[in-house]
Amino acid sequence: MFVFIKNTYFQVLLKIIFNPLFEKIIKVYNNMQILNQAEGMNTKTFTILLFAILLINACGKDCPDSKPIERGVDKSYLPYIIPYSDTSTRLFLKNGTDTLVFRSQGLNETKTVRSAGGESCDKYNLQQLSLKMAASDSDFFQINFKGDWQGVALVNININDIENTKDYSYSTFKYYLPPVYKEKILNYYYDSINVLTPENGIKELYVKPNIGILKIKLSNVTYELIK
Repeated sequence: MFVFIKNTYFQVLLKIIFNPLFEKIIKVYNNMQILNQAEGMNTKTFTILLFAILLINACGKDCPDSKPIERGVDKSYLPYIIPYSDTSTRLFLKNGTDTLVFRSQGLNETKTVRSAGGESCDKYNLQQLSLKMAASDSDFFQINFKGDWQGVALVNININDIENTKDYSYSTFKYYLPPVYKEKILNYYYDSINVLTPENGIKELYVKPNIGILKIKLSNVTYELIK
């Protein structure tokens, strides 16, 4: 039934049209021929098994072992996104009564290889820069600055490990968040504050470029910058 596959001219035509799928077809067919001879299968059984295996193989991606595409972030933006050093400290008032000292845990860099998914064979090496400011295991915030597979730099803020903002593109974070002018936090007025959209339990989140977090209000706790 499959004698035509052995025809040299037909093989060339298949290879031009369906390569690399053609290579899979020939390989599977040859293996099935060996199995057919060993097991003595009838033509009907052989045909059903051959087409089943070809279908399974055709659905899989035949991806080359290529180097991941680098997707990083521009470190020159760090003073704007993460305006803290490895030795920074900040005083915050918690719930209007307790003074907490938030200390920098240092800038951390990680890279994660991710697949583009779907029919694409592309892999991406995603860079993330993050810095955690913590007063305790339950009182902290972490700012993450990361690249995504589309080449967009994203900003995300993690608060107390259970409250997370959505991902903001760097351009949105810098230029398009609604500004608040002359906002009073404790006894100090701040101008041109970025207000992040409430998300995942965060009631208020005020950020001042080049200064950092000014105020965090969650469902059960409020932090306000003292200095």
